Amino acid sequence: MSSINASAILTHTAPGETRAVAIDADGRPFKLFSQRWSGNGERVRFGQTSNARLRAFADALQGAFLELPSGEEAFLRLKSRDGLTEGALFRVIVRSEARFEKLARVSRIEGSMNERDAFELWCEHIGEASAQSVREDADKVIAAFDDALASSMTLPNGGRLHIERTRALTAFDIDTAGRMSKGSAGARALATNKEAALEMARQVSLRGLGGNLILDCVGPLNAMSRQQVQTTAQTAFNDLGIDGAKTLKPSPLGLLEASVPWSVMPVEDQISANPSEGQLLDLLRDVQREAKAAPMQFFELRLGGQTWQAYLSRRNDADAAIDKHFSGRLIISESPSQESRILKR
Repeated sequence: MSSINASAILTHTAPGETRAVAIDADGRPFKLFSQRWSGNGERVRFGQTSNARLRAFADALQGAFLELPSGEEAFLRLKSRDGLTEGALFRVIVRSEARFEKLARVSRIEGSMNERDAFELWCEHIGEASAQSVREDADKVIAAFDDALASSMTLPNGGRLHIERTRALTAFDIDTAGRMSKGSAGARALATNKEAALEMARQVSLRGLGGNLILDCVGPLNAMSRQQVQTTAQTAFNDLGIDGAKTLKPSPLGLLEASVPWSVMPVEDQISANPSEGQLLDLLRDVQREAKAAPMQFFELRLGGQTWQAYLSRRNDADAAIDKHFSGRLIISESPSQESRILKR
């Protein structure tokens, strides 16, 4: 993936999770990073190199299933068995991270492995900003993750862009309600479609999306405006460093089709992969915010149901994070109900 230049990299180090966001020249987030429990037992990342052991051939799929050192399974595309045998050990690089119902995909490589951690790998695709001083900004990082999970967003000059992800594709629908603009119907439609194409590309980068994309443009569209919308979308993908993106002109029905290679796990999949653990981390961030506002206050976090089980499954990591961030000001207990609560003590 090509590197691009961000105006800033903002981070938020919270108990159990470090998150970051790359900000463009207009102050808008365009790429996110998240790592839980300091990488302990985490999935492999895009661009990471690793040893892998061949566990089983999948000739019908023209590939093989591999086991990585973390225990994670990955898929390797093979044109032939090429002299490999089950149990063979070799080096691979991650071409796309695991996502919902899909394994990570890897390719064989020669030579030594890189030693970069997940955050360093992520920064490599942000270009010159990775050399800048990275600064903490919890509020903006939280807002960027909220942006990446929203079902719709406002376009710069009014109107909304709605996003719906399905198994086959991700659809982007333009709603012009509330938009104030001048000029002919064609000029207004072109301006709206170009704004939507730019926002579509930003959201694809921000959310970590790939695969087939459809933007339902507003009309009227003529040959020249269809070309301009296509160029706007393709240029936006290129500027965001999304290699391999392909964009077609809007069809006679006004549908712009695009295709983007998968690379990272979508933010939505990161959240849904372990919702109970996510709820625990959300609660710890809430306590962190309250503790910052009241430096002398002591707290108790009562965890119920699956959130308590998530804590028990990560108890060593969680207790270490709590000790680091709260220095004895927070204790964890089991709630008698399914509800989790933050209490002052």
